[in-house]
Amino acid sequence: MRRLIALGSVGAALAVSTQQCLTFEEGAFALVESGNAIPIITSTSDDTAVHIAAVSFAGDIEKVTGARPVIVNDTAPTWARSAIIVGSVDSELVKGVSSNLTGQWESYDMRVVQDPMDGVSEALVIAGSDRRGTIYGMYELSEQMGVSPWWWWADVKPDHRDYIGFNGVCAHGEPHVKYRGLFINDEQPALWSWAMEHFGDDPPFQTQVYQPVFETLLRLKANYLWPAMWSSMFDVDGMDVSSGLPQKPTAGPNQQLAQAMGIVMGTSHHEPMARNQPEWNTFGKGEWEYTKNAEVLNQFWQYGAERARSIDAETVFTVGMRGNGDLPLPGADIEILHNITSSQQAILRQTFNGSDVPQTWCMYKEVMSYFADGLKVPDDVTVLLADDNWGNLMAVMPWGSNHSAGGGVYYHVDYVGDPRNYKWINSAPLAKMWEQMNVASVFNTTGIWILNVGDLKMNELPSEYFLSLAYDSDAWPLNTLEAFLAAWAGREFGGDAGEIADIMGRYQFLSSLLKAELVEPESFSLVNYDEADAMVKQWSDLAERARNVHSSLSPGKQTGFYELVYAPIMLNANLRALYVAVAKSNLYASQFRTCANREAEYAQQLFDEDAAMTAEFEALEDGKWPYMLSQPHINYQYWQQPMRNTLPPVSTVQQAQFSYPGSWTSIRYTVENSLGAWPGDNQHNCAEGYSCPDPTLLPMDPYGAASRWVDVSSGGPQEVEWTATTNVSWLKIEPSSGKLAPDGSTDTRVYLTPDWSLCNASHALVNFTSSDGAITIVNLPVNQTTAPPPEWHGFVAGDGYVAMEAAHASGNTSADGYAFDEIRWLGRTASGVKMFPVSNRNFTLGEGPSLEYDFWSVGEAFNRTTGTVQVTVQISPALNYILGSWLTFGLQLDDAKPRSISPIPDTKPGNLPKDWGTVVANEIRNVTMEMPLDNWATPGQHKLTLWGTTTGIVFERIIVDMGGVAARGYSYLGPPESKRV
Repeated sequence: MRRLIALGSVGAALAVSTQQCLTFEEGAFALVESGNAIPIITSTSDDTAVHIAAVSFAGDIEKVTGARPVIVNDTAPTWARSAIIVGSVDSELVKGVSSNLTGQWESYDMRVVQDPMDGVSEALVIAGSDRRGTIYGMYELSEQMGVSPWWWWADVKPDHRDYIGFNGVCAHGEPHVKYRGLFINDEQPALWSWAMEHFGDDPPFQTQVYQPVFETLLRLKANYLWPAMWSSMFDVDGMDVSSGLPQKPTAGPNQQLAQAMGIVMGTSHHEPMARNQPEWNTFGKGEWEYTKNAEVLNQFWQYGAERARSIDAETVFTVGMRGNGDLPLPGADIEILHNITSSQQAILRQTFNGSDVPQTWCMYKEVMSYFADGLKVPDDVTVLLADDNWGNLMAVMPWGSNHSAGGGVYYHVDYVGDPRNYKWINSAPLAKMWEQMNVASVFNTTGIWILNVGDLKMNELPSEYFLSLAYDSDAWPLNTLEAFLAAWAGREFGGDAGEIADIMGRYQFLSSLLKAELVEPESFSLVNYDEADAMVKQWSDLAERARNVHSSLSPGKQTGFYELVYAPIMLNANLRALYVAVAKSNLYASQFRTCANREAEYAQQLFDEDAAMTAEFEALEDGKWPYMLSQPHINYQYWQQPMRNTLPPVSTVQQAQFSYPGSWTSIRYTVENSLGAWPGDNQHNCAEGYSCPDPTLLPMDPYGAASRWVDVSSGGPQEVEWTATTNVSWLKIEPSSGKLAPDGSTDTRVYLTPDWSLCNASHALVNFTSSDGAITIVNLPVNQTTAPPPEWHGFVAGDGYVAMEAAHASGNTSADGYAFDEIRWLGRTASGVKMFPVSNRNFTLGEGPSLEYDFWSVGEAFNRTTGTVQVTVQISPALNYILGSWLTFGLQLDDAKPRSISPIPDTKPGNLPKDWGTVVANEIRNVTMEMPLDNWATPGQHKLTLWGTTTGIVFERIIVDMGGVAARGYSYLGPPESKRV
């Protein structure tokens, strides 16, 4: 046996895989050497799908090396002494060579064998337990060569190699999930318009589209597809149906192609019996209502079963019934649904002569409510349990369930519906996907995993991650997202895979904390915590990193990087900057600041840039992707997509006009934490909105923000000089003077920073004067605080609050084998913390694992007089997925009695809480309560404890508000984390 190339060694092959058998260094069993490729030998007795994949495999070798292997059947060419032998265990060629796969599902074994057949002294044998196992083996090697599963869909090109060799053994047993696939939910306009333009077919989704879809699925080691359902008839398109469907059910070209390539077909959650909605709309008669039209519907469904049977097409039949158009079925109840499914199963038994036929019934939306109320799913039907459309499981199979067909998950990374559509560009939180699919795995909900990907393109990465988890969940345990992304980046682009992986980890984190379609001008605060500017900067920094990587790649890698990484980041960064510019134009205009005009102009530039980047993307590869980014995504008004991108309303001011606070002035003063403006009147200056005092900033202390700011801005047509002075020696003003241009281009943010070692007063006054005679005095209260002793460690209250990331606990105590662990990249601000292992365990309050957070209260700063504080525990959105049970946790302050908390509102199983739209839109649930905290206004140490009682809750942050957060008002993400000592 030749040596096994170690994972990560110099010259090792590239794949998103835990095994590596190919090498580009000489000394192994050579597949390609000196411009020559050894032949591929297949068996005539093998399935057509194996032969089709073998042709692709040979093409992959040619893509990488320039040498294309000869493909022959049954016998080796006379000139060959070594070969690649490909076959399923029941084919004549491999039978007897590899017998350890018999009876397995979609498994493979690849190794070098001596004297495997006449004329061949040594061969790489790729053996599969069945046709897809064999195909997966070939495509595993293609990937290890560097051929991306997305070579067609994302134009990823492999590096050239002169030599490819094989070492050791590559094998994989049965996949984690039996049926693993994607749902192409072809909501217009993108994919439909692209297919029409690119292929010129009407209806658009015919074999030209599905061939690369099927191939990509197999390369990703998937096996299942729900096809496009709104504008095409998968099983009919390509046939002449001008006079109606054939009386004898006949499979159309798409269905034949799927069977030939080895894809198991299904239909969406509301399209029963291998027939889709447009088929009923075209050929159906009467109402789509079983109680009124049962005979016609049964005939309609029987046709679908017989059509699949006519070519022995592998099919998972969707059973049950929802209303036409993905709506509830009028008049439905549990008894009616039982009758419908019973009739459908009778059709299948008759059509397939009693043979076992894979079936699934999707518990989606209202059907989930029926399931929770006692709907009985037949034992041979997989219970497909849907998420909430936002990546949160509605239910899992009962613990220890003996339902023979098992359960499955219908999951979304694309959706049309409340609170808003999201289908423009990948915004799936991959760490959240791992966390939820891990729950599904633990509860044995692994019969089917199907992912709604919308248009497929622009959702390539979440599709691959989902299918990788479905294929081999054990390969990607907790906190391996970085490793997955690094392997993905190395395969796709080479170069600095670690940098690309971190960029995409940051991308999925930022894009999912508030999806692009949900962003509005008011989403991020302009006056609190510098939130809006910080968000724009994070995106801008990420875009710069992506730009640097893009420019460093070879030309052959740049297109794929542009499609998968660079363009999504640039478009998202541009969008966030656009909304913040709009928000600034409106706020600044309300403050009579001339710079409103500059922000309005900038917003228009960013709006135009969105169109320009879209056009650039669609022109890639000689115009391969027309309309693929045509999804409107700017300025939503309600849940449905806008019909066209529109610039949100912006505001401008008359630049030639002065501001009129009682005299002619050209200067405006605006301060942190306030929407108001001085001098003069503004509705936000005080409650009355007129004759208001000069501004008072929120109090400062040594453990809060380092500075407060005042913006000095142009408010009229004249150039103005300004100066800031203070009545104390311990306050630094930077800058302390300047000159304002009338167009707002030299507006200045002034930072006020105390030197706490010299501070000896309770407040400071900052006197702003200007050459136009305007005077504004800003009052800055300060609070001296008592520092914790040097030996104490924990968070210190500042600015009237303590904010603590859940992962930064002072103590983490396990109990009975359970403990909290961090899930990196999950959440809105840092990460998430969850109790593992996942199970149905329910601890008595105070006896389970715990997280402790030590904090120091530094004194009353916000005029609170009560002995309570507001505590907010922020948790990731989650549902009570164990039907009949509730997710719970415990909360304790100091030595008070722990409280048991059920954070998810008590809702009838199968239904969503009333606040769910807000929760998923903001990607957080705030669990807020008033709690007593003895002597909180007196400096001293305190402890907050989170008790684990059930698994399933992911903690993100804890905020103890002593008045400071409430005093500031709105921000999306909340305050920054408090200082730790």
